[in-house]
Amino acid sequence: MKILAIDHITINCKDTERTFRFYEEVLGLLKTGTPLDMGDHILYYYGLPNARLEIIRYKTPQPVLDTVKTSPGIWRHLALEVDDLEEVYRRCQKFGAEITSPPAYVEKLKRKTMLIIDPNGIEIEIVQ
Repeated sequence: MKILAIDHITINCKDTERTFRFYEEVLGLLKTGTPLDMGDHILYYYGLPNARLEIIRYKTPQPVLDTVKTSPGIWRHLALEVDDLEEVYRRCQKFGAEITSPPAYVEKLKRKTMLIIDPNGIEIEIVQ
């Protein structure tokens, strides 16, 4: 057996409208397909190169866990490569997105990066 690809990455949604606006206006992603009603939740998909971003909106309120990015046993972040980091930075500022690390060249990585937080508290690293 071998893993062939990443099929999708899933984010539990806190604020549907703000989440949709963030992924569409800030990151420029496009929704794919139609929403899927799974009974207790609805799935929405955005296209990524060679994968999909899956947004889950639960129909009833769910408890929110209080964690920090260094909490063991949780994922740290999603990293997306872009062709224009400064454009993403400008879009984040216009949207009012939380920017935890503005664009900077990281010598050890040999790349320019920035860190932002999506409306659901998910850390996203943007690299160029």
